Amino acid sequence: MFYNKAFYRIITERKEDYQIEKILDSYFESYTMYAARGVYKGEKEDSLIIEIISEDYQAIISVCHKIKIINNQESVMLQKIKSEVIEI
Repeated sequence: MFYNKAFYRIITERKEDYQIEKILDSYFESYTMYAARGVYKGEKEDSLIIEIISEDYQAIISVCHKIKIINNQESVMLQKIKSEVIEI
C-alpha cells in the first residue's frame, strides 16, 4: 500500500528521552528513535534521532518546538526527506 505521507527526521541533543517519548506518544502512533553521536558548533554531544512518517506537518512542528523547550536548546534540526512510503 502506497501512502501520501512525508518522512521527517528530527535531530536533537539527547537529554530528556522519557519526556520526549511522552510528547511523541501524544502525537503519533508510530515513530523510531535512536541514539547517535554528533557535533554542534564544535562541541561533541550525545544526540537523539527521531524518524516519523506523517501527513501532519503542523504536528511535526509542534513536537520540534516542545523538544526545543524541554531540552533547553537554541534549535533542533528538522529534515523533510522526499520518499515514497510503501507498507508491505
